[in-house]
Amino acid sequence: MHPTAIKLNPRQKGLPRQAAVAALLLLSLAGCGSQSGDAEKTAAASGQGATEVETVIVERSNLSQPVQGRGTIAAFQRSNLGALVQGPVDRIFVRVGDRVAKGAPLFRTRQADYQRRLNEALAAVRLARAEAQQAERTNERVQALKPRGFVSLSRVDEAETAVAVAKARVSQAEAVAATAQQALNDTIVRAPYDAVVTSRNVDEGVYLSTFGVGGQSSILEIQEVAFVAAIVSFPQDKLGQVQRNQPAHLFIEGFAKPFESYVAVINDRVDAQARTVEVRLPLRNPTYEVKPGLSVRAEISAPPTPALILPRRAIAGDSAAPFAFAVANSSVRKVAVRIRSIDFDRVEILSGLNAGQRVVLNPPSMLHDGMKVKERRAVPAKTGSDNVAR
Repeated sequence: MHPTAIKLNPRQKGLPRQAAVAALLLLSLAGCGSQSGDAEKTAAASGQGATEVETVIVERSNLSQPVQGRGTIAAFQRSNLGALVQGPVDRIFVRVGDRVAKGAPLFRTRQADYQRRLNEALAAVRLARAEAQQAERTNERVQALKPRGFVSLSRVDEAETAVAVAKARVSQAEAVAATAQQALNDTIVRAPYDAVVTSRNVDEGVYLSTFGVGGQSSILEIQEVAFVAAIVSFPQDKLGQVQRNQPAHLFIEGFAKPFESYVAVINDRVDAQARTVEVRLPLRNPTYEVKPGLSVRAEISAPPTPALILPRRAIAGDSAAPFAFAVANSSVRKVAVRIRSIDFDRVEILSGLNAGQRVVLNPPSMLHDGMKVKERRAVPAKTGSDNVAR
């Protein structure tokens, strides 16, 4: 409407000139506002003015997430060796750090007393054998006279009994001699397996007793480290994902590269306080470079399972109440979700979204439920069919 189209009635002729001009100006602005509102409605209908957002599709993929646990490297075997017979320590043949082969001498208790006892026992054996020989000769003569009636039956019985007693004494003396020989042998303690000496608790001259108060429980500690084992604790809720012979990687403190291993033992006992399960993973260590006591992190390869994967950038809110904005029909809908972290870049959707839905990436703070948006698809990352979480 043009201002010239408005006519003043006779009653308005008496108004001041300023009031007439103001009235004409208000009518002109009202006409312009009507035209502006019509333009906004037309723009909204054509998609102009909608917030532009980047979107990504919720994908279903095979996710292989290793089961992780922490623990300690332990020697394959560890033994605290003490004296087998009592007496003063005469000689220690090894030092801490020495590598010893199976059967190598480690230390020795004084042998003089045990050698003397063995000599006495051997003399007793010789005496018993001589007596047995004499008894057998006597019995032979008696048996020769028996058919001719030159000896009584009681004398025959005595001769036969004497032979039996003499043989028993020989057996007894030989047993005492064998015990004495074993005691002499036990004065030298030898390595029960290939090992390294990790502790020396006494020096030469210390008197050791195998029983009673004052006995020394250990002289040396040795460990077999050509093989070691990672003793690792895993949460009890991961028990269903761990099976014997599953491949694994060991990340040992101080080593840049992981070591390959496998699940050898799954302990049947569950720690009721920590709610963990102990798993043992062996490792060959021919150069002894991996030391018992080192900290280790184990990753056990689990079979891949289907999972809904989203970039972490698509999740808003805090850890207690995460949410995402799903896009449908050019508008967004705020959706509460449950997620599980896979790595720094990705999360697994446990509930709230379905495969194929489009979700806003890096949702702006002004985005709200029901808001009109214009989509710009994100460039998908180049990944294989299987996703491995580390």
